[in-house]
Amino acid sequence: MALNRPAVVDAAWELLRTYGLGDLTMRRLARELEVQPGALYWHVANKQELLLALAERMLAPVGEDEDRSPADLLRALRRAVLAVRDGADVVAVAHALAPHELPPTAQLVARLRANGLDDVAARQGALALVRFGLGSVAAQQTRTAIGGSTPAQDAADEEDFEAGLAVLLRGLAVR
Repeated sequence: MALNRPAVVDAAWELLRTYGLGDLTMRRLARELEVQPGALYWHVANKQELLLALAERMLAPVGEDEDRSPADLLRALRRAVLAVRDGADVVAVAHALAPHELPPTAQLVARLRANGLDDVAARQGALALVRFGLGSVAAQQTRTAIGGSTPAQDAADEEDFEAGLAVLLRGLAVR
């Protein structure tokens, strides 16, 4: 197999989904690909760039439907990130590096502008919504990693997410 960026990202994706972020190291990734660790850096500059690529892959389905409401965009974000082990941690790192490049930030900014917010308020509102969504998922994934998951707790997490989302959206409508 020829080593290229897609092969590196694919192997990292499998490691992340199988073992989690704690076991996704550049050394382990190199071992999986049967190359020296230095060979990876021809294709990704560093681990942060790799995590950004993984976050882009994870969030790609979120940005597919251009007509989603802000609430539906956040629900799609939550589903996409919850589906991947340690997904919230990966997206949080990527979001810190490139908050406006990842879905659904740009879509949220556009929707909030269309709802009457000025550019600054729309950008700040979109970031607040994404950060709330990521925080919600991080809390649920951490709880699950520590103590497991039950259908009742998952339902409570979903209910809490929806309540918080409603509060934020009402607050943004007030501006």
